[in-house]
Amino acid sequence: ELVDAKLKKVKVQPSELCDDAEFIRRVYIDLTGLPPTPEEVRAFFADQRDGRVKRDALVDALVGSEAFVEHWTNKWADLLQVNRKFLGDVGAATFRKWIRDAVVADMPYDKFAYDILTASGSNVDNPPAAYYKVLRTPDAVMENTTQLFLAIRFNCNKCHDHPFERWTQDDYYNLAAYFAQVDRTADPKFKGQTLGGTAVEGAKPLVEVVADGKSGEIKHDRTGEVAPPKFPYAVTAEVAPANLRRVQVAKWITSPRNPYFARSYANRLWAYLLGVGLIEPIDDIRAGNPPTNPELLDRLTAEFVKSGFDARVMIKTICKSRTYQLAIRTNKWNKDDEINYAHALARRLPAEVLYDSIHKVTGAVSRLPGLPPGARAAQLPDSNVELPGGFLDLLGKPVRESACECERSGGMNLGPVLAMVNGPIVGDAIKDPNNRLAKIIAAEKDDARAVEEIYLAVLNRFPTPKEKAAAVEALRAAGPDHAAMLAEYKIKADALAAYKATLDAKQKAWETGLVSEKPTAWVPVDVEKAESKHGAAAKDGAKLTVNKDGSILASGKTDPVEVYTVTGKAKLKDPITAVRLEVLADPSLPAKGPGRADNGNFVLNEFRLSYRTADKPDAKPAPVKLTGAQATFQQDQFPAGNAIDGNPTTGWAVAPQFGRDNAALFRFQQPVPVVAEGVAFTAVLDQRFGTNHVIGKFRLSVTTEKNPKLGSSLTPEQIALLEPPEAKRTADQKAKLRAMYLAQDKEYGRLAADAANPPPADARVLGAQDLTWALINSPAFLFNH
Repeated sequence: ELVDAKLKKVKVQPSELCDDAEFIRRVYIDLTGLPPTPEEVRAFFADQRDGRVKRDALVDALVGSEAFVEHWTNKWADLLQVNRKFLGDVGAATFRKWIRDAVVADMPYDKFAYDILTASGSNVDNPPAAYYKVLRTPDAVMENTTQLFLAIRFNCNKCHDHPFERWTQDDYYNLAAYFAQVDRTADPKFKGQTLGGTAVEGAKPLVEVVADGKSGEIKHDRTGEVAPPKFPYAVTAEVAPANLRRVQVAKWITSPRNPYFARSYANRLWAYLLGVGLIEPIDDIRAGNPPTNPELLDRLTAEFVKSGFDARVMIKTICKSRTYQLAIRTNKWNKDDEINYAHALARRLPAEVLYDSIHKVTGAVSRLPGLPPGARAAQLPDSNVELPGGFLDLLGKPVRESACECERSGGMNLGPVLAMVNGPIVGDAIKDPNNRLAKIIAAEKDDARAVEEIYLAVLNRFPTPKEKAAAVEALRAAGPDHAAMLAEYKIKADALAAYKATLDAKQKAWETGLVSEKPTAWVPVDVEKAESKHGAAAKDGAKLTVNKDGSILASGKTDPVEVYTVTGKAKLKDPITAVRLEVLADPSLPAKGPGRADNGNFVLNEFRLSYRTADKPDAKPAPVKLTGAQATFQQDQFPAGNAIDGNPTTGWAVAPQFGRDNAALFRFQQPVPVVAEGVAFTAVLDQRFGTNHVIGKFRLSVTTEKNPKLGSSLTPEQIALLEPPEAKRTADQKAKLRAMYLAQDKEYGRLAADAANPPPADARVLGAQDLTWALINSPAFLFNH
């Protein structure tokens, strides 16, 4: 009535009512962020009830549905800046869940706003407290709150009185004072966990406890005096001076008599559903920006308050109105109208709605980072999610760093166009071999009927006769392209098949290489005696204690010259080929070792080894010529080879690898023979660097392998799979080894990727893909009405 009265005043004739096809797509997308399915469209068309009755029934069914909840949760998550940058993973998830629960419960809007503005406690235990974790200063909270909940922009008057509005600089600081006594402390349950942090700004606690403090003020920039809390205009509300400041301001803001609170959200809802607010921008109410239809905005505001601030009642009221249901088609009188609601206004679908709609109409499974397959973009925790081609960023999903509606963009410049025309999101959804298109073509051999199904899926209506004829032609026109694709694919498939024939031989060579990388089996020397001598006088030196694991720990005083002598036995069946000296970290050592120097280092100047077979206890030990030194780590100019070069002025050291284990390997120039009784070794560790640069903890081991190694690149799983000979491996072991081989064969990976997506067997599927691509890139799909 009020829209019609305005149109009569300006002498504009409105459009007719939209048809059922236009209505069902419009109302589904506006209320749920998703288009209807072909089955839902057919059922609505077949409903023989009066048009107004069945449309009202559909609105009632959609409002409050699961899809409705996700769509409107996403809207409020934008406005409340649910962002992991500010809140971390756990904070963002719990805040979004709280918003979702509020939408599910149809929480009255005044309670919703009040609970946010007065929230206290941990922002994880009481998620609306996150509002004060995102907004950290009194002026930031005040500016955001007035724009979000009152649609008043209190920022111009921060530095001076507003030149064109009633708001003064005093108003700014007086209102900000209500948010000056908010304390934020780290939640002890998340002690030590922080978020963000730069060279300019320190890190914040991951989770914070928000509370009302007894102190904290804001100073007026011009006067330098403390600004007292005072409201910029009077509102009849139960605001007692004894109340906490946040309680006072929350009651003032959410009062039914506040002239901006209900009015701002009524205008916001109208804009969401009609495409343009009665006041634009929708979060900028001021005297210099009057509504295009004041009577209508007054009526909407009154109805909203009367409903008990029930947003669902307002949404239903708007969607059931004739104004909402006008056609987009214009007449010569209203074609230029964009503010009086003489016809429906076309709006490009928001980024998340486009993403979700593309997957729904094609029947492809969405794959969003951090969410299960098939989830909606509306369910993403924030904008910090990388999608192929940067789809959501290009299409204007807001970054959630402000409550301003201007953060979201809905234009169709070059970036969004290219994302739709040749981006991976659209392309992959259309080419998905298990999508709706393949199923339609498989089930429907009649081209005309297949075209109808595609139109119902993508545009939610039947094609016109002209469209059907063109679409059938497109469906049949894919034959030559399909033949070319099959020929190209055959080349790729043949190349892959030829390469597969060589896999057994290639894998065998690969396995042979892996076997050579198997870790060396080292046997610790069974230590019988370990002693240390100081200097040239050979006085008793440091104390060497032998541990159960064969390691030896040094303690006590050291000398500039410290010589460790260790004797022990090893029983092996084959000639011994090498010795390993492990230098080990230990909590008792400076910097945890492995050396006894203050920084944990050591210098081993000389390492000598001799042996005798245990069956000849009186024989003189024979020296072992050591060669081929290797080390897991060696300090610059202090390589392990220095320890066997016969020069006591050089040595092996490991700076700066302190507090961790290291090892050196020394090969035997000639293998040491073995007897049943074993081989007795004597190892001498000569250390002459001084300043306590002696080894603090070490262990000696020997091996019989011809090509000993200190480490191995193999994983424990690979070692276990390679252990049994090929003939005795189970089918599961063989399959796992084949998978491991293929994972590292780059040429196989390239060929397999080339042949991974065969063309559909039926050329009509290719035609259906072409048709669907064209429909998705048409204004009929990209725009809301």
